Amino acid sequence: MSVAILVKFKEPGRDDRYIPVAAQGVYHSVWLPMAEKLGLKWVPLFENGPLLDVKELATVMEELRKLRGALAGHPKNALLLERIDSVLDELDDIELDEVSEIFIG
Repeated sequence: MSVAILVKFKEPGRDDRYIPVAAQGVYHSVWLPMAEKLGLKWVPLFENGPLLDVKELATVMEELRKLRGALAGHPKNALLLERIDSVLDELDDIELDEVSEIFIG
């Protein structure tokens, strides 16, 4: 299993955007402990499948940046940092006024 972000758009017929976030094991062993240590609100909820208000996406992205900062500097985390960068890049490309809902789970 894995954690991913699903973005649905308002425009009928437009394909949803599926953004892989982390494998379940990596989420539990790395992401979750660090998110809890940092006191993050949203990252620990990813596994439970929260439905985000579009306005909350900026907060989620800021949490991902904090998580990335905490994991940086350790060579063993290079792939995790690439994944977080990829997620942030994909989220940055989304026009929020075109989004109907965002699901993380």
